[in-house]
Amino acid sequence: EPQDDSTLSAVPLKNVDQSTEPSEADSPRSASDHFPFITTFVKRREISEADLWLFDLEAMHHWMTEGVDTLSLSPHSTHIWRTVVTGEGLKHPFLLHQILALSSFQLAHTKPERRADYYAAGTHHQDNALRGMRKQLQNITDENAPSAFASSTLIPLSVFASRGLDSVNPDEAPNNPLDDLADIFNLIQGIGRVMAAAQMGIMMSGPFQHIFKDPVHETAPQPLFQKILERLPELIALFDEEESLDDDNRRDLMGFVTGLRENLLRCSRPCIENRDIKLLFYWPFHLSPNFMYGLRQRSPGALVLVMHWAVVLSVAARTYWFFRGWTERITHAVTQELTESPWKEAIEWPLQLIEAHQMVPPPAIPEVDNLAI
Repeated sequence: EPQDDSTLSAVPLKNVDQSTEPSEADSPRSASDHFPFITTFVKRREISEADLWLFDLEAMHHWMTEGVDTLSLSPHSTHIWRTVVTGEGLKHPFLLHQILALSSFQLAHTKPERRADYYAAGTHHQDNALRGMRKQLQNITDENAPSAFASSTLIPLSVFASRGLDSVNPDEAPNNPLDDLADIFNLIQGIGRVMAAAQMGIMMSGPFQHIFKDPVHETAPQPLFQKILERLPELIALFDEEESLDDDNRRDLMGFVTGLRENLLRCSRPCIENRDIKLLFYWPFHLSPNFMYGLRQRSPGALVLVMHWAVVLSVAARTYWFFRGWTERITHAVTQELTESPWKEAIEWPLQLIEAHQMVPPPAIPEVDNLAI
């Protein structure tokens, strides 16, 4: 495997995947690319070894002392991320790169005066993590399944964070947030399906098994879920009565509403942790290619559903830093698209809830609010 000087100098070189030059299979244009949902996010941005040495130490320190605590509301889960996952990262370079990527992006959010530096470091590690993860997905084994699971969980969070930073970077041409969202939904589906087809039994009995298990005690409910459930009949009526929809589109939209309902009920069970973030990932995982196409084509029905999903996103962004700014970007993009009846009226309800959530200050995360939108 090709090597160069762009390494994780803060840890032993034997434990680090030092490759930065993409192989032919890493090329987005390669016909042999079996994981295009990952390749989409590879930037191939370079950073010097001298800069990485200190950035890596700071990023790992931040991960251990603060970063892990922002991943979950469950103390037991954060303990697993801090101890077990970090330990696995020392054995599997792709996971270590992913940890450092997410931590670097959080530093970029919280320290705007050095945002460009942390962003560059995070992008470097993200590229290496994605390339390493692609190789692992081709052969999930007893030995690498737990680390592949951990990395597959962190990658979408990291992508939410990095695309959010892209949107405020004056040196980057901003993507449309709806296209960004479609890319992330594809990523969630692609990684999720590969992992689901792998040996889930290994993970259920492996070092991360407690993350999969619901707590034995009841947890605080999310009242917002019931509000959305009560709203769904109005969406069904809209899709059923709208004359501009053909039978195939109507049937698809009804199915997407049914999927949203099922996932809302699933995440409303009495004994479940991190309800908001689970709903945000469960629903996209089950969307069909037709929805993805509709989202990219700005289909009104797909955009209306995204706005209802974004209501939960607006609540989650108050707790999870990597979602900050996304609701505003999505809301702006959708309102620019849906300017005529009945679609304009169909998003008034989610817009009202999102606005109400934005009136409540989020939990304090130092200087995150300095991230301009």
